[in-house]
Amino acid sequence: MKVLIVDDEEHVREGIELAVDWDQFGIAERLTAENGIEAMEMIRLHKPAVLFCDMSMPGMDGTELLRLLREESWDTQVIVVSGYDHYSYTRAALRADGVDYLLKPFRKSDLEQALARAVKAWKRQESTLREERERGHKLRQADALLDEHKLAAYFKGETSFHDGIREIFYKIGLSVQHVGVAFVLPCNRSALVDRRYFGDGELFYFAVNNIAHETLTPLGSHYLCRLDDYQWMLLVSPERGPRTADEYRRYMNRVTEAWRQTLGLETLIGLSGAGASADTLPAAIGASRSSLLKCDLLASGSPSKPGKEAPRLADQYILLQAAMKNGNKAYAAEIIRSFTGMLRQRGTLTLKELQVYTLEANVLLERASRPGMSGNDDADFSMPQWIGDLNEWERLFIQTWWRLMEQGAGDGGSRGIETIRQYILEHFQEDLSLSTLSERFHFSPQYIAKKFKELYHTTVMTYLTELRVEKAGSLLAHTDMPVAEMASVLGYADENYFGKVFKKHTGLSPLQFRKQRRHS
Repeated sequence: MKVLIVDDEEHVREGIELAVDWDQFGIAERLTAENGIEAMEMIRLHKPAVLFCDMSMPGMDGTELLRLLREESWDTQVIVVSGYDHYSYTRAALRADGVDYLLKPFRKSDLEQALARAVKAWKRQESTLREERERGHKLRQADALLDEHKLAAYFKGETSFHDGIREIFYKIGLSVQHVGVAFVLPCNRSALVDRRYFGDGELFYFAVNNIAHETLTPLGSHYLCRLDDYQWMLLVSPERGPRTADEYRRYMNRVTEAWRQTLGLETLIGLSGAGASADTLPAAIGASRSSLLKCDLLASGSPSKPGKEAPRLADQYILLQAAMKNGNKAYAAEIIRSFTGMLRQRGTLTLKELQVYTLEANVLLERASRPGMSGNDDADFSMPQWIGDLNEWERLFIQTWWRLMEQGAGDGGSRGIETIRQYILEHFQEDLSLSTLSERFHFSPQYIAKKFKELYHTTVMTYLTELRVEKAGSLLAHTDMPVAEMASVLGYADENYFGKVFKKHTGLSPLQFRKQRRHS
């Protein structure tokens, strides 16, 4: 917090500065001004929480200063310190929502009591404003999410074009006459969300959206819409009118390269052509999807060539059933990895072929889930249809099969979850995620998350984060280790992200925490 002391007499300004123990009130910076003109400039520049204000000053007196303060709607708390006990000055202070009116000469205790009331009032007001901002932000988020759901339903062909869709286009700045459309498949989404964003899919999508915004702003209005986790639509309305298919392709390549360089996100992009109008977008989206189905996922996106005979996933069902019957998760994973290994050996695999295998996998999962599924009728054991990467497909199939095996396992996994917690305690500084724990201990990520919460009343990621923050606090208090090095030692690849996590849990940045502990 900042305080501004305004008085035309230097000894009064110094007297107020020396009379108060500012640290106990959380005042980090004290500013001074000789008259109302200087004060108003400093208020606009520094936004102080508290203003000590004399009333009789040359140039602009306190009455005029407080009038301007009220007109410009500043939240600054006012303490009038004046040698004039006059009603007009008192009235000016009251109109500016002044906290106190102190007559010179003032006592130190009166000054500190007035400051305590002002700080309390400012914090209360800031808390209210913050709550209002957060409420407004949540309402805007909910509104944006509803718009996205409406657009997604239209793009998927579930609803027809109507005035509500037209209004959303106007709201987000897209032209209804000409829109460039790209169909985007995030290939390694689940691995990135789990390992880089600690399971926070919304934070991942926020970063993806920001990068797209920075890259496409020079082109014109744009919008990234999720049809689901594995199908995104990227819409662009160029400022200078229609563009050719090659121009759209160049811009999309810039976006995908930015995603790859910044996040490590690999994508497949399908373009429908030069563009479409808002009411013909579903057809354009269908064309962009079709352009992707021929892409070879094992090469560089070129059309596939005939190779070895394609293996059948159904041939692995007897082995997977045996693994399930024996509760052997490692064997189930080995069977699935062996199958994807055969696919890689063929040298070619189109997206359309992978989708056929996804349908086959879902049939096997549905067949295996029939016996003994009482009480779990709502469980979803299906694979997403639009997975665009074989590694992602393999990982999700293994995890889904493990989850199916865990449904009838009872509570025998508690000892395994205790082992996982001990492993986290001993390896907290490593690159840990639900996926890495899943691969090491042969439990599905969903099972680990559920059972860990049941046993320890917290999530895996919260437990890991709190453990890291605790270690960071000790290092900050007892060592001079640089924050960047500390972030790396504690398992964070990004120093800024570490700083945000630390501040969220402690209320202080790492450097503020270190300074406070050193002076306590």
